[in-house]
Amino acid sequence: MLTRTVPSAVPGIFFLSGETKLDEDNEETATLNLSAMNKIPGLPWAVSFSYGKALQKTCIVTWMGKAENNAKAQDMLLKRCKANSEACMGKYVPGSCPSIGAKGIVELQGGA
Repeated sequence: MLTRTVPSAVPGIFFLSGETKLDEDNEETATLNLSAMNKIPGLPWAVSFSYGKALQKTCIVTWMGKAENNAKAQDMLLKRCKANSEACMGKYVPGSCPSIGAKGIVELQGGA
C-alpha cells in the first residue's frame, strides 16, 4: 500500500508502535514488525520508528522510580534501542532483546 501511495521522494516513513492486545508483548511485536518491513527489497525510503511504550516499557518497569535500579534500567533501554536499530536494517533476531513482556502492563499500572 505504501509503495502505491507514498511518493518515493519522501525521505522516510516512521511508525508508531501502535496498540497491541493486553496479553501481547508490544515491545517485541513492534521490533519484529519494523524488522519485517525493512526486509522488503527496494523500498524507496528509510523505514524507522517513533516508539513510546514499545521502547521504554521494560526500562520503566525495571526502574520503578528507585535509584538503585537506575543502571539496570538504562541498560534495558540501551538494549531495546539496539534491537530497534537492528530492526531498521532488517536484522533483528526474534527474542534477542530482553523484555518485561505482557505482564509489564499490569506492573506499569501498579498491579501485582
